[in-house]
Amino acid sequence: MKNIFLTLIGVIFCYISPVIAQNNYLTQDFLLDKEALKNIPSDKDAIQKAEESARQLLNQRPKHLRKQSFPSLRSMSKPTDKKIININNQSAPFGLAWGSTIDETRRQGIELRKIELKDNPNSFSASKLPKEVSDITRVDISFGENNQLWRILAYGKLIDDTPNASKVLKMYNTYSTLLEKKYGNKQEFFTPAQIDITKKDERGKDIVIKEDAPIGNSKFLSQLQSGEAVLYSTYQNKEVGAALAVNVDGDGKSYIVIDYKNLIILNKQEQQTLDAL
Repeated sequence: MKNIFLTLIGVIFCYISPVIAQNNYLTQDFLLDKEALKNIPSDKDAIQKAEESARQLLNQRPKHLRKQSFPSLRSMSKPTDKKIININNQSAPFGLAWGSTIDETRRQGIELRKIELKDNPNSFSASKLPKEVSDITRVDISFGENNQLWRILAYGKLIDDTPNASKVLKMYNTYSTLLEKKYGNKQEFFTPAQIDITKKDERGKDIVIKEDAPIGNSKFLSQLQSGEAVLYSTYQNKEVGAALAVNVDGDGKSYIVIDYKNLIILNKQEQQTLDAL
């Protein structure tokens, strides 16, 4: 259990620190600016762990929307202690309240439909939310075994996109700016696809070399779909951690995913588990 919680807090958000927060590399033309990627930490093993964790976290897709199924969430843990943690029902996205129970949420007039979300008991698809966002078509929420709202998953609308994924990149850039403004401490991760480039050698002979394909290249949509390219960002304040990713489903439709987690609940659950060991 200790390793599970440390994986959650340590891997997904370990790169978000006051030092990183001072290095604001969100540029006006971020989608075309490879310089924006140079502030990623240099520890390759740590980066690979973060990318793999986020890939599992953010490639998850509601099964009824599209035929393709995505990897299950293994790096994200759930609150398991039955003891209720009082965080005074703090305001959460879409008019929800962090720490609220299932019954309290229903009393808000929110409709909850039970769903199965692996490793996340007491999960529901929520509708008739107090605050809705036009770009978001589905919101799933998890209360955990302790019956407190601790996780919110928001799925963007499916987009008929261009080969360079320009439409979803525009949406990603918009929500990245908003999430950074609200939560701060942005950290971006980009794994580029490798493409073949033909060049001339010293003797004028054609040679093929591998190069990184930039964000928004002419085949970016298919690279995201196959998993050759990965693009996501994380954000964090003292109470909430959020992750934003660009995904493409099996039919070539692009969409964004925003995954919110209440860090107060998770930290206190971790401490309770450590105290019990």
